[in-house]
Amino acid sequence: MQCRPLAAPATGYLLSSTPEIGRMNNRILSGRDTGALTRGYVKELKVAVPKKPGFKAFVNATSHNVSGYCIDIFEAAAKKLPHVLHYEFVAVDGSYDELVRNVSSRNYDAVVGDITITAERAVDVDFTMPYTESGVSLLVLTENDSKSAIEWVFLKPLTPQLWLALMGGFFFTGLVVWTIEWPRNPEYQGSSLRQCSTALYFSFSTLTFSHGQIIRSPLSKIVVVIWCFVVLVIVQSYTASLSSILTAKRLRPSVTDLEQLRSNGDYIGYQSGSFVRSVLIKEGFNVNRLKDYPNKEEYAKALRKGSKSGGVSAIVDEIPYITSFLSDPKYRNEFQMVNRIYKTPGLGFVFPQKSPLVHDLSVAILDLGAEGSRIEKKWLGTETPLPSYGIANTDATPLTLRSFSGLFIITICMSALMLLISIAKSVHAKYTKVRDSDMQSADGDGGSEGHRGFGPLQNDMGNGSMADQPHHEARNEHPQGVTGIREGPGDVDSVPEHAILIEMNTR
Repeated sequence: MQCRPLAAPATGYLLSSTPEIGRMNNRILSGRDTGALTRGYVKELKVAVPKKPGFKAFVNATSHNVSGYCIDIFEAAAKKLPHVLHYEFVAVDGSYDELVRNVSSRNYDAVVGDITITAERAVDVDFTMPYTESGVSLLVLTENDSKSAIEWVFLKPLTPQLWLALMGGFFFTGLVVWTIEWPRNPEYQGSSLRQCSTALYFSFSTLTFSHGQIIRSPLSKIVVVIWCFVVLVIVQSYTASLSSILTAKRLRPSVTDLEQLRSNGDYIGYQSGSFVRSVLIKEGFNVNRLKDYPNKEEYAKALRKGSKSGGVSAIVDEIPYITSFLSDPKYRNEFQMVNRIYKTPGLGFVFPQKSPLVHDLSVAILDLGAEGSRIEKKWLGTETPLPSYGIANTDATPLTLRSFSGLFIITICMSALMLLISIAKSVHAKYTKVRDSDMQSADGDGGSEGHRGFGPLQNDMGNGSMADQPHHEARNEHPQGVTGIREGPGDVDSVPEHAILIEMNTR
């Protein structure tokens, strides 16, 4: 038994265990007449605190001392009341429902502990505002999902549509690069097999960014840079998604819902003295299949054994207790909370019906703010965040084509544009080459005609040695004779050599 008086002025407020005095104090409190109360009505509250065999972070009550998260919250809220409250903690054995009935029958003035607010209990007593959220969930053992010898997990991060689009992107990029590089780059020339293998190797090597420097055209480089950016985004997303899938599969829960437990006929555990037992019975579970456990160690031992070896397949308990269990490093990676199956308002303090202290303490609880967070961190810790209330997502959602549609549109448009520019440049180059060839041909025809008229002109302008010599003699001479004619003393300066050859060819 422990007395926790707060230093009180002459006019303090107390709720007595004596019914008559209690009713008089309640009338004064309900009227907010804070200055009219005399010392004769001042008496300590007799506050019951449940003794718990486990989860002592919430309430740890002995014959000489009480402590825990619930106790600190109550004391912090009591200090914020507009009046001074005197109270005495009494450690009591018994179930929580029995404690609630004792408050209803005025055996105790209040109950401070981890009492869950339920509809059945609220019929006979009043609860303060919940000081922590609650609900009922499943605590289960995790298991390794790797059952088959061959795993195709690496295909799951992407949908089939995205895989096909990615393959099409590689082939399309290879085709565009080959079309641009083929006319000028020897690496993309040769036999058809060599050309195809070079283009495909270059395209698929962009997946690991090992394509090297086998492209020369600036247009090809633009295409490759844009495609490499698309590949980089998809590869990074693929890596993150694959890691999530592998982690989720490693942490797959052995049980996901109550229906699975009911259909399998498994044993189910719950915390000793908890209202969860009545919830499970209402859900249709056989009483013989329910087992109660007092603390964390018993929870872990029963779950490890399993339903077929004298243990249980799941523990059904309130979320604050499961969160406290999972915050322990010994159990964090071995167990998992899944599937919120029942919702409750939370934990509250119990008072008789129509007690004005309910309203005042509720306002004080709401006003705790940062102080409440510090108390929670002190007793319950903040290392492990509250897990998801839904069923564990064991298969991460694969990446879809829609997620990267914008990137594919950009790379297709830019590649098509570069391809059109390359084709236009090739057509323009061929047109320019044909036009220059025609102009050179025209110039060559004009030059030949000029040479034909130039021979006789030279002959006429010579010194007359060739004019006196018959043409048929020059044609019938041996080539050496022709050479002799060009090298003769009289002919060296008279007629150019090309004029002689042109004249000979015209005969």
